Amino acid sequence: MSTQSDYSAEEWQEVVIAPVLAGMLVITSDPAVFGSIKESATVATTINEYGQSSETELMREIAQAMSGKEKPKMPELPTKEGPDAVMNVLVKKCHGAARIVESKSPDEAEAFNLYLIDVAKKTAQSSREGGFLGIGSTRVSDQEKTAIKQLADALGVTL
Repeated sequence: MSTQSDYSAEEWQEVVIAPVLAGMLVITSDPAVFGSIKESATVATTINEYGQSSETELMREIAQAMSGKEKPKMPELPTKEGPDAVMNVLVKKCHGAARIVESKSPDEAEAFNLYLIDVAKKTAQSSREGGFLGIGSTRVSDQEKTAIKQLADALGVTL
């Protein structure tokens, strides 16, 4: 199992921020003011839950890093280029982090990939999308499903 000490400072930043980026992917795919607030909280909660229940040291250390005083830096995102450009960068960053984990700890690579997908899924499921006053809304929008599939495809995970 890998720990923070197995990664360079730059690699660790990429690995630690990846679950947040997986959640952001879903939030960006179908933004809604109130839904985004709830979804953002779900990202943090899911990372914390993994930190408490995971059998891998890597997931525990990621949660610890996210709850520490020094939060990992968010990457620059091409927000002026629109949501599709942002989503592409988020997928690429998650894929890059997964490759880093795979190179350092091949035995944890699959668990890490599934972790990123789980963060994305739980984020999508945390609030209802569309409709009016909850009527006609869905738990996971088509845009969110597409975003999760994009991430899964990039990570080589079968949904």
